[in-house]
Amino acid sequence: MASDIGQGSDTTLKQILAEELGLKMEDIRITAADTAMTPQADLGSWGSRVTLMAGNATLEAAKKIKEVLFGAISARYNLNVIYDMECKDGRIYAKGRPDRGMSFGEAVALVQKANRGKPLVARGHYTPRGKGLVTPAFSFGAQVAEVEVDRETGLVEVKKMWTAHDCGTVINPTGVEGQLEGSIHMGLGYTLSEELVTKEGKTLNTTFLDYKIPSALDMPPGESICIETYEPEGPMGAKEAGEGLVSPTAPAIAEAVCHATGYRCKDLPITPEKILKGLRKK
Repeated sequence: MASDIGQGSDTTLKQILAEELGLKMEDIRITAADTAMTPQADLGSWGSRVTLMAGNATLEAAKKIKEVLFGAISARYNLNVIYDMECKDGRIYAKGRPDRGMSFGEAVALVQKANRGKPLVARGHYTPRGKGLVTPAFSFGAQVAEVEVDRETGLVEVKKMWTAHDCGTVINPTGVEGQLEGSIHMGLGYTLSEELVTKEGKTLNTTFLDYKIPSALDMPPGESICIETYEPEGPMGAKEAGEGLVSPTAPAIAEAVCHATGYRCKDLPITPEKILKGLRKK
């Protein structure tokens, strides 16, 4: 279980559970465990993989819970096909026969009674299918930047950004919107100002006065569009909305600078000094 990051992983996993089990969000509690409580069974929460990896594991655990509850209710009502049932609005019942069922809580209590009070536990895991694949899913995005360059000082001002990203099924719209805008902010920093300066093994810019990170005031206006598709490998069709969004920012701004000045900067950050030097060579 990862910390609450990215698309809002705690909220996203709760949404997956709520949808699969037919419960309300407030009926579910996520415990953000650490390695002192749970074995380390994953490489970590990086690479925009939490929604896909943890989401699939969560979905598998939910389906195992449903299987147990469906079996208990089928036996209780002498139903022949245990899988012809559904979870909806906090109840579990045979499809087309709401009277042949009970609340989710009553179903859990029924199973616990049969197991002498033991809690109902299910474990889910996910391992990407196939061999030789770098990733089980790929995302696609595009960005457009409008910039203004001062030829006297070399300063670059990003006037507006447009971004569109393929996120698969959007489970948590607010979280994805935050990712879209936050990724532009991160990309803006490493494109125009952020640079780790070292000399003889020592870091020279160790404070935020020297290592310049854009503030909220530096964030340009923009438009963000999420292109919804369905990713077969993702939980309910979802996939990443993280690092993939950062990648197009630098080339979009660099191309806009080149279009405005004729100078193509080939290394980051694109500083005023580099632009002035490039303009002098033209």
